[in-house]
Amino acid sequence: MNVTNALVISDLNLSQKRTNLIANNLANYETPGFKASRLSFEGALASAMNRGPSAVLAVQGTIVKSQTSLRADGNNVSLTGQMTALARAQLSYQMAVSAYNHHVTQMKIVTEGKAL
Repeated sequence: MNVTNALVISDLNLSQKRTNLIANNLANYETPGFKASRLSFEGALASAMNRGPSAVLAVQGTIVKSQTSLRADGNNVSLTGQMTALARAQLSYQMAVSAYNHHVTQMKIVTEGKAL
């Protein structure tokens, strides 16, 4: 496996993990004292690319829990912020799927000698 394949696989997995965290944040919008979490992985993924495919696949991301409070009940989930984060995560996932599909198409062209 090369770094590009590993990057696409990791991006798909990490984008899904990020989406799950956002869904949890949204599900707890009305839970008193709940603190929203986010997944940070872009920097770790970028630095892992220089170390090869196995390093890229090993990136798990870092869950960061916000400690601020937006409301009197101690909850800090912002619906607007979470919906924006969800849209970004979905776009990232879609881009990774497109990159994977493009790579598969290129491999078919090379192995079969023709375009799809």
